[in-house]
Amino acid sequence: MQIDMNNFFEESIKMIVKIRTSEEFIAEKFFDEKIFSFLHLTIGQEAGAVGVMSVLSNNDIAMGNHRSHGHYLAKGGDLPKMIYEVFGDQRGCCGGFGGSMHMLDRSVNFNGSTPILGSIPPLAVGQAFASKENGIKNVTVVFLGDGAAEEGVFMESVNLAASKKCNIIFVIEDNRYSVASSHSDRKSERYSHQKLIEGLGAIYIRENGQNVKKVHDAAILAREYALSGKPVILHLDLLRRHGHSGPMQENDNADYRIEDTLEYRNENDCLLIAKKEAIKSGLSESKIEEWISSAREETLEIVSKVKETIDVRDIS
Repeated sequence: MQIDMNNFFEESIKMIVKIRTSEEFIAEKFFDEKIFSFLHLTIGQEAGAVGVMSVLSNNDIAMGNHRSHGHYLAKGGDLPKMIYEVFGDQRGCCGGFGGSMHMLDRSVNFNGSTPILGSIPPLAVGQAFASKENGIKNVTVVFLGDGAAEEGVFMESVNLAASKKCNIIFVIEDNRYSVASSHSDRKSERYSHQKLIEGLGAIYIRENGQNVKKVHDAAILAREYALSGKPVILHLDLLRRHGHSGPMQENDNADYRIEDTLEYRNENDCLLIAKKEAIKSGLSESKIEEWISSAREETLEIVSKVKETIDVRDIS
C-alpha cells in the first residue's frame, strides 16, 4: 500500500493535535463546568487510534471502550457532537444520555463504545459476523485496554472470531496499567498474550504504539490478515499521561509509576515522535509547527463555540 508520506504526516499530526486539544479543553472545564460523566483521557497515547484509523476505509467499522474520544474522532466522528455529549447536551452523539464513555456515529461507521470492562469485544465479533453473513467485505476494529484483554470474555471472543473466520482486528491499547495495577501485579511470570492468542487461532502483532507511522504499517498488515478471515490481535504499547480517570495529569508522586515517570512520558510523547519521524522523512520543522498551530487553533475555535451553546439535559 503506497502512501503520500507528506499527506500521511500532515493528517496524522493534525488529528493527534485535534484529539489532544479537545481533551485538554474538557479536562480544563471538568470541575468548573460540573461535567457529571466519568472521564478517561487518551492524552499521550493518541497515535494508537490515529495510526490504526489511517488504514481503514469508510466501509470499515470501529468500536471502542471507556477511553474512546480519540477512536471516535480519528474515525471521523463529529467534534461538536462529542463535546455536547460529554457535557450532557441533547445534541450530543448519544443524545446527551451517555456522556464521555459513550461515543457513536454510524455515518462514519463508528458503531459505539461501551464502558463495562471487557464488554466491547463480543459486541464487535457480532458486528464482524453480521458483516460476513451479509456479504460485506470490510473489517471490524475493536479497541480495548490491557486489563480488559485479561478477561475471559476477551479470550472467548477471539476464539469465536477465529472459529467463524471473522474479519476483525482486536487492538489492545497497553498503557501498562489496569487503573493503577501494573502487569507484574496482575500476571504470572510466564503470562503470554502471544501464546494465548496464537493458541486460539488468531494472528498476533505487537508494535510501539507511540510511533504513529509504525502503528500505521502494522495496521496495514493486520487489515490484510483480517480481510482474509484471520482475526488479528494488534498489541500496542502506549503511554497515558493522565491517571486512569479524571482530568488530573499524574506526576512522579504516583507511586505505582516506577519506570513510567513524567520525564519518560514527555520524552516519548507520541506527538514529539511524529514530529521527529516527519522531519526524518524530509519535512521541515517550520511546516510541522504550522500544522500543529493551525490544528490547535481550529479545534479550540470549534470547542469554544460549542461550549457557549451548551444546554445541559435536566436529569433531576
